[in-house]
Amino acid sequence: MLKFEPTGRGNETIENDEFYISFNQHPCGNIPIFQSDGLSCETALCKDGAYFILNGDFRKEYLDLFEKGFDECKKFFDSKQELKSSWSI
Repeated sequence: MLKFEPTGRGNETIENDEFYISFNQHPCGNIPIFQSDGLSCETALCKDGAYFILNGDFRKEYLDLFEKGFDECKKFFDSKQELKSSWSI
């Protein structure tokens, strides 16, 4: 069964050979310069050094799309532009 796994660095990921998705419950830690938008959790779609980050917890949505591939996950990201993090590319 596909599920997010802890990495030991404070985030959880699901991954394959093409891309991965990272969820971080506390992306800002104690360093203000690295705070996420709105100081909330964030979910990042990552491929080839590009990070498409949404503010909020979208693990369920990405789990439902993950096996359909990167393009379907990217479509979901694109549909949530109002929640796009300023840290996204």
